[in-house]
Amino acid sequence: MSVLKTIVWSIAGVLALNLSGIGLNLAFGRDVTLNVDGQTTTLNVVYGSVSEVLASNKVELNSRDRVSPELTTLVTNDMVITVEYARPIDLTLDGQHGIYWTYSTTVGGIVSSLGLSDSALKLSAPTDTAVPRAGMTLNVKTAHNVTVTADGQTQEIHSFGTVRDTLTELGLTWGDNDIITPDLDARLTDGLAISVVRVQTQMITRDTAIPFQTDNSADPNAPKGQVTIVTKGVNGVMSQTVVQTLHDGAIISEDVHSEEVSVEPVTQVQKTGSKPSVAPVSVTPGSAQAIAYDMVIARGWDDGQFQCLVNLWNRESGWNVSAHNKSSGAYGIPQALPGSKMASAGADWQTNPATQITWGLGYITGRYGTPCSAWSSFQSKGWY
Repeated sequence: MSVLKTIVWSIAGVLALNLSGIGLNLAFGRDVTLNVDGQTTTLNVVYGSVSEVLASNKVELNSRDRVSPELTTLVTNDMVITVEYARPIDLTLDGQHGIYWTYSTTVGGIVSSLGLSDSALKLSAPTDTAVPRAGMTLNVKTAHNVTVTADGQTQEIHSFGTVRDTLTELGLTWGDNDIITPDLDARLTDGLAISVVRVQTQMITRDTAIPFQTDNSADPNAPKGQVTIVTKGVNGVMSQTVVQTLHDGAIISEDVHSEEVSVEPVTQVQKTGSKPSVAPVSVTPGSAQAIAYDMVIARGWDDGQFQCLVNLWNRESGWNVSAHNKSSGAYGIPQALPGSKMASAGADWQTNPATQITWGLGYITGRYGTPCSAWSSFQSKGWY
């Protein structure tokens, strides 16, 4: 074989080998499905990794995006490459605000990923709204079962948002002074109780009594403690203008705006006997009268005052700790009206003579000064 022929055959062999290699590569091309956010493309890839396939198809990724299989995985025939873009959602959920990252492509998908698919919702965008890769702003309100008490009625409502939203939904209005609990901007929670208290003010006029004063002087010729009224006292009249504050129609406070004396009181002028009493004192030890006697003496009064006290309470109750006047409601040894007044002297006022006597002597001191003055008043009026 000539040298020229050998060279020709060699070149032919090389060409045949190269053409065979090209055919080999073409024969081993790989079919790959690229799915980007649900959009699929079928590719024929000769060689490379998942990362190279994405780069060649200009699929750019951020750190939160998801790719399956991993970027370093070598491509195989019939491989499906899935890319999910992460989207930032400027989310406000029942008043709570923050950035929520999602791979959902619709508002409905976001709702589902939040676990709210079965809830009653108010959304700032329809559920079929597409979510752009750059993200979006979304406001979500969930419904809550609450009760509202206003204007004498309590009702249950399935509502959204805040206390203000609920009251507005019910068509309720309120004034600046009305008391709304919780605050209008409070977010709703299940079981929340909302109340609206109507606050009003009104001005009234009324007359009140001005108690008369007592001018007392000693009468050395009258039995000790005996009171003689020279000029009977008369209460005066005070005309008042009063501002009342009402909550839901009930008066809860009053403030006297102005007052004027329309009738002056008349001072009572009286004389009290100071002639010593010689009446002997005899009481049964341990009895109610014995208890009273010790208290009378402790107050600085003498036996004459005690005798006046005996006379007074003999007529009122017979010194019976359980004496009860059914017509007036007066109760106990001193016949307090009502009997519950004596609770100021002790919780056992219904059964303890000492408690009743303590209260009774305090009442006599405050109103008449001495038991004999009280007894004298009783004799003139039939009560003290």
